[in-house]
Amino acid sequence: MPGPLPRPFDVVTVPDFTEGDTAVFEARTLVFLASWAECGAAARGFPLHVACIGEPPASIRRLAGRIGASVTVHEPIRLRHDHHVGNKLRGLEVEPRTDRFLLLDVDIAILSGLDRIAAFERCSAACPEDAPNVRLEDWRVIYAGFDLPLPATIPPLAVELDLPRFPRRMMGYEAGDAQLEAMLPYYNGGVVFAPWDCGLRGLWEQSIRRIAGLFPETPGPRKWIHHSDQAALAVSIALLQRDGLAFRRLPDGFNARWQHLYAGSPPPEAISVMHCCWNFLSTIKPGLVDTAGICRALDEFFLVKVDHRFQKLCLGDLLRLRPLRAARLFGGRRRALTVCHRLQDACRRHLADA
Repeated sequence: MPGPLPRPFDVVTVPDFTEGDTAVFEARTLVFLASWAECGAAARGFPLHVACIGEPPASIRRLAGRIGASVTVHEPIRLRHDHHVGNKLRGLEVEPRTDRFLLLDVDIAILSGLDRIAAFERCSAACPEDAPNVRLEDWRVIYAGFDLPLPATIPPLAVELDLPRFPRRMMGYEAGDAQLEAMLPYYNGGVVFAPWDCGLRGLWEQSIRRIAGLFPETPGPRKWIHHSDQAALAVSIALLQRDGLAFRRLPDGFNARWQHLYAGSPPPEAISVMHCCWNFLSTIKPGLVDTAGICRALDEFFLVKVDHRFQKLCLGDLLRLRPLRAARLFGGRRRALTVCHRLQDACRRHLADA
């Protein structure tokens, strides 16, 4: 006898078609929708929302219509006149059909069902970032500005996965080296789970505005305060916790990144949400957003760009005199190839007439 169906929640993604890379966002959205249709399992019956910033291409409307996803069109939120920060909050303006939501970036693919978090009790949930981009001295100003105590530190993702920690300048992080071992809570904003009625939408926008107002806008270490929503997400979660809403760390399989493929934890079959992140499908060009073009771009991302990152981690393991750990390079390549082929198969099956 099959078990009971998981309790549904709204799934929302927010592609931006007002910027210059509309072909990239079209390709990412098509991959997301195709992977949802192919791999979503019972979650395919959950409400799925594509909250578009600007008018989407016809291909998005066609495929969304075929798989039962709703498409809405929104203006940019313009928290900053020259940056997209905050636009994803438009996803929290769709009409709810359940009592909870899973807000996803558009550089995401679904590899298996979402049942494991459907049973979560009332809470907010997210995953830690690789490492922080906010300095400790700036966190002190931020938390004081909200009359909140400094929270306890958490391990960055790189520490959890026992990956080499490079000097911050090599990896682009702005925080001090000590925070690469234990950081103040800093969550990846690409996958966020919460109840609709907790007020996260308003808190997150208010926190983005308020944090930006605490610091002059200058080049250098504070660019991540003005050009990112993740410091504001951490503060919003802290405010919700202060008011009694529990926080849970999402399982890694719900925000798996290229580092997880290298580490082999979780394995591809345990990944529900693959967050491809940086440069995903960035090689796609206008006029090439078709099945063949997207499959080529998937090869370029997983077999070239991700592999370049793998080689960097392998070198780091070798420099730390850990040759057995460096051998993760080969398993990582197999896992990346597995994910790439699964997404290509989904695209060939569902994008033929998108």
